[in-house]
Amino acid sequence: MYHIILIFLNDSEKLPMHARQLILFLFLCSCLGYGQSFKIPDSLASLSYEEIQLRFYNGFEKKDSLFMKLYAQSYLKEAKKERILLKIVKAYNLVVSAYYRTGEDRKMLVYLDSAITASKLMKHRRYPALLYIHKANAYGRLGDFDNLLKSYLEGLKWCEKRGNKHLEFIIKHNIGTIKRSMRKYNESKSMFKECLFYRSNKKVMSRVDSLNYISSLYQLIKVYIETKQIDSANILNNSGYEFARGERDKLLFFKLNEAILNYYNEEYKKVIEGTNRILSRLHKPENKIFFKKIYVLDIYFHQAKSYEALGDMKNAIQYYLKIDSIAETKRHPITDIVVHDSYRGLIEYYKSRNEKDQQLLYINKLIYSDSVFNRSYRYENDRLSKEYDIPNLLQEKQQLIASLKGEKKESSNQVILVSLFLALSLGGTGYYYYKQQRYKQRFKQLVAANTGQESTKKKSPKNTIGIDAISKETLESLLAHLQKFEENQGYLVPKINAKDLAKQFGSNSSYLSVVVNTYKQKSLSQYISDLRIDYAVKKLQEDPKFRKYTIKAIAQEVGFNTAEAFAKAFYKKTGIYPSYFIKKLGFHDNA
Repeated sequence: MYHIILIFLNDSEKLPMHARQLILFLFLCSCLGYGQSFKIPDSLASLSYEEIQLRFYNGFEKKDSLFMKLYAQSYLKEAKKERILLKIVKAYNLVVSAYYRTGEDRKMLVYLDSAITASKLMKHRRYPALLYIHKANAYGRLGDFDNLLKSYLEGLKWCEKRGNKHLEFIIKHNIGTIKRSMRKYNESKSMFKECLFYRSNKKVMSRVDSLNYISSLYQLIKVYIETKQIDSANILNNSGYEFARGERDKLLFFKLNEAILNYYNEEYKKVIEGTNRILSRLHKPENKIFFKKIYVLDIYFHQAKSYEALGDMKNAIQYYLKIDSIAETKRHPITDIVVHDSYRGLIEYYKSRNEKDQQLLYINKLIYSDSVFNRSYRYENDRLSKEYDIPNLLQEKQQLIASLKGEKKESSNQVILVSLFLALSLGGTGYYYYKQQRYKQRFKQLVAANTGQESTKKKSPKNTIGIDAISKETLESLLAHLQKFEENQGYLVPKINAKDLAKQFGSNSSYLSVVVNTYKQKSLSQYISDLRIDYAVKKLQEDPKFRKYTIKAIAQEVGFNTAEAFAKAFYKKTGIYPSYFIKKLGFHDNA
């Protein structure tokens, strides 16, 4: 019966009402028979749902897994008797939580399948998306990354179906962490920025929202650290301090980052002192819910690297070995870059001491860890190979062929080229001088103007064609959202489009485009592009550190996907290229 129901569930919402009712009846009958062997203890038989649930959560806080299972199973038994679908799903969720606490992931998956089956028969904002998140967690602990990703993607579909933005961005954050572990830094950076934008724009930020915001901010800082964008990491970490001020548990995230960032400023003793202070706090029971072993790995790794930089190899190796010890306790290999680099550190150390047995041991561990990484993400790696590596190799081959052909023609064309060069050099020199003068003039105008944002509300419409079709209430709402969009720098989110922005504003893309055209006298894409360029100009003028970034890094910071798109947009808006502007700013400061 269970398998038959699963066949129908994928399209259960499309079925006629009488068919759905029949499936629901069959499912509830199967629930009634399933798990009959469990008997509710007499001490719990007289308790209400609320009392059983309360005792379950008390057991959760006390980490009493035996009683958690007992209360969860009792709740499930009562729910099945009453045949109330929502209570059955919630009961399954409690059972899943109990097995998660005890690390029984296979049993978790069995109950999750039942819960997902039931939840698809009803309409609820949280289900089955929440259950798919639990399923992904179980697969993650089992090292089954293919099914982990599938569960998250399935969860995203149900978030969209049920309209649950909160769970949608939890899943997007988790996918971002996967992409970060795959070293796909640009993609993960975009996802974390998107999550931060969503949380920061909520009218009321709950404690859960606050923790999710901090988690995404922490992950984004880690991306910057791993890509050696230390200035950006420091700036973001300082903003995290401000956000978490007064809340000790949240501040720990940023104190940890601050200690680790000292390593990249070559302040190795500060790394060791700072991380030791934090380590003692991470082991306290009240902090264990936030800080998993991955944070401890990060601390040990930077302690090892700091001792190594100070020439203290004895202590460095002790911390590398601690990382190996943690990795060994996991049920599947940890593919984190910290573990990978620790194995390399151990290999080099034992090689220098000519301890070949130990050297071979860690070479084997490194190879195994890398093979698991490659196998876990084989689909993504295959796609990269097909869509990036191979085309690049073919292009390089064609360039070499063209270069060889060009060399043969070169000697016969030299006389002609010299003549042309002499003829064009005078004209080219004159044109270059004229162009530089124009750039210089535009630079002066740009600096003098001190480009800033003009409020959407202050700007009067010049062309009201189409605006009359929009109600006054909708118009005022869109203008207010645009004002907030500018103030919160929402335009820095990459790949933002009219449809997504209109959805965030609670309107449609047609109305939004008309309002922007009327009040900004430009298209929506041009409006966003200009906001990004204005922001870049202002920050380049005010922040000397920002000027040291590459054009590509600046482009990504202000929301462009490529350096080329940024340079083109910058030139279109200002009449000069960003490289020229940055160069002249340096001379301007020293003048």
